[in-house]
Amino acid sequence: MPRVLLIVCALAVAACTAETTQRCRDVCARQDDCEDKQNPETNFDEGECVAACAALERDRDTVGLVERHAECVAQASTCAAVLACH
Repeated sequence: MPRVLLIVCALAVAACTAETTQRCRDVCARQDDCEDKQNPETNFDEGECVAACAALERDRDTVGLVERHAECVAQASTCAAVLACH
C-alpha cells in the first residue's frame, strides 16, 4: 500500500507542474458539466480530472486509455452517455 501511495503522490506532483492538453481540459469540462446536471451531489473536481488526465496522457502505457475515453466523451450525445464512458 505505501508503494501505491508513493506512486499516486508522484503522479499528483508531476500533474501539478505539467502542461495540460486541450483534450484533457475539454473532456473534464464536459464531464464536470454532466456531473453537475446528473449527479449534483457528487464531488467531481474538474481540476483533479485535468491533472489525472494529463498524467495518464504523458505515460505511454496509459495514453491509449485517455484517447479512448476522450473519443467516447466526444461521441456522446447525452450526459448519460458521457457518464457511461470508462
